[in-house]
Amino acid sequence: MFRLKYRRQARNYLARLPLKIKSAIVQKLHQLAQDPDSPDLDVNPLKGDVGFRLRVGQYRILYTRHDADLIIEVVRVRSRGDIYKR
Repeated sequence: MFRLKYRRQARNYLARLPLKIKSAIVQKLHQLAQDPDSPDLDVNPLKGDVGFRLRVGQYRILYTRHDADLIIEVVRVRSRGDIYKR
């Protein structure tokens, strides 16, 4: 099982979301920590960056996976329209 680690901006954005959406995202993140290669998750590798994208409804979670340390670092959580803007 992987341990979840949140960057500050991801944690702050999650805190501002409505409870129903936040619960759905947290549930998917816990599922990701249990089995990052689960076919039930909508995960794709990022192009040009090191990391992955997890889709939860209209929200996207960008994360990195450190297999040696068994850590998944949640980098950003945003709506689909805002996630890829720099």
